[in-house]
Parts: sequence; structure tokens; C-alpha cells
Amino acid sequence: MKLKIGTHISFTKDETLTDLILSLDDNIDVIQVYLGNKCGGESRVLDSKDVEEASKIIGKRGFFIHSCLTNYLSCDKKFKQYCKRKIINELKHINKFPVSGVVIHPGTCTSNKVKRDLKETLDIVVESVYQIYKDGTEGLGMLLLENCAGEGSKVPRNISEMKYIIQELEKKKDKHGNCISDHIGICIDTCHLFAAGDFDLSDGKEIVRFKKEFSKEIGLKYLRVIHLNDSKEKFGARKDRHEILGKGFIWKDPRLLAILFRLFKRVPFICETKSYPDCYLFIEKALKYLD
Repeated sequence: MKLKIGTHISFTKDETLTDLILSLDDNIDVIQVYLGNKCGGESRVLDSKDVEEASKIIGKRGFFIHSCLTNYLSCDKKFKQYCKRKIINELKHINKFPVSGVVIHPGTCTSNKVKRDLKETLDIVVESVYQIYKDGTEGLGMLLLENCAGEGSKVPRNISEMKYIIQELEKKKDKHGNCISDHIGICIDTCHLFAAGDFDLSDGKEIVRFKKEFSKEIGLKYLRVIHLNDSKEKFGARKDRHEILGKGFIWKDPRLLAILFRLFKRVPFICETKSYPDCYLFIEKALKYLD
């Protein structure tokens, strides 16, 4: 089975999605894009004919959108409505692609005046996701919640918090009786997982332990994509600082990456650092151990 490995890629407002896909190198099997500015602003609305054409030519490649500037834990109601509107727009776009999803960071509390316990924080995430799908899941793609590096009050930081969110969403249905959890998944970022301090991925045994715990507590069906990054910071630093594969504190040996590929061969992998060619050189070394 061929692995799906690719990269986050620049997508300018002057480009069509069709042109972007046609320009991809052969070693890119999955792409991730922003549809807006990371610093804010409305999400770009793609032309429906362009989306239709792109979905026909993409073939077996994966297509993911990383939603920018979403914070469902914000105390600003207008901003939360903006986040909802933005994500629904993006979910409509990716619905036509077979291997796809919209990746979000659920957020962090932005007010020093508001004190929330962990359960209340996670319940806000659950309710916010429910609000996206409550009027009907039809026409909307898969929403993927990304783990954080454990910094500040961001969630989810660990398997326990991811499990709680998923289990609560499994109880939710839209107004037509459809299970909302069928449209929910998890995105695991390897840098974040390492930084949070629960799994030292620089040890092969820890990669195996992560798969066992995720499978037991959440279920592998929910793991929809892996952000494949190295870390500029040491294990447990709780800092989100991505590094090129093979140049950080995680993937010092391509054989470790081969273990990850072997255990999660059905999951797409996306490199998020700017230098994909450098990352792919390291990936090629890992792939040799799978032969």
C-alpha cells in the first residue's frame, strides 16, 4: 500500500485550485492549504466550478484546509460567530474530495477575567462543534481537531482531552438524526505531541505506545491525518516550534520515521515546514526501511 505523504503549500488568491493541483510534483500525494490570511480576515470563497474540476483531477491525492485564526474558547461572541461562518465555508469546499478535512485548533481562553475548569473548557469546544453541524451534516466535510503542544490554556493537550471531546460528540445528532461524530476526526501533530510531554517520539517504543493508547482510548478510525513535523525544542518543552525532519529533537534517525509509517500506513502525512524538499530527502531514507 502506497503511503500518502505531502506538504502544506502556498495557495495565492490569484491561483485556481485546479492549477495548483496540476502543478504538484509527483512526490506530493496530499496537500494542505490556508484559504485566508493567518492574521485574520474572511476565508476565501472558491469558485464552485473550480472546486468541481479540482475534485475530478485530484485522483487519489488528499486535500486538507487548515483553518486560520479559529478560537472557540474566545470570550468574544462576535468572534466565535466569525469562526463558525468561516469553518462552514471551508467544510463546504472540501466535501467533494474523497480524502479531505478542515483542520482546526479549538483555541485558548483569551480573557484573564474568565476562570474555567478543564471540563467547562472542553464542553465549550463540544458545543461549538455541535453548532456547526446541528442544522444538518449534509454538504459539509470532515472537521479535524488538532492536538496542541500543551502551551498556556490551549486544548486538547493529550489523549484524555481528545477522548472526552469525541465521546461527547458521539452523543450529538443533527436535526435530521445524523450522528455528528461521523463528521469529526483528529489531526495529530508530531511536534505538538512531543512538546506536550506524554509521548517521547524519539524512542520507537513510545511511538508504539502512542498507537496502542490512541487505539484503545479514542479509536484509530478517528485519526484522519498526521502533521509530520520535527521539533526545535526538547521533549516536554510545551512550545510549538516546528523543525525540518531530521534536524530537530524527534526524528534523529530515519528508522524512527519508518516505525511511524508502518504503524499508521493508512493515514495521510503532511509536512508543515517550508522546506519540503529537505523533508522529503529524510522521508526517502525512512522509506528504504519499509522495503
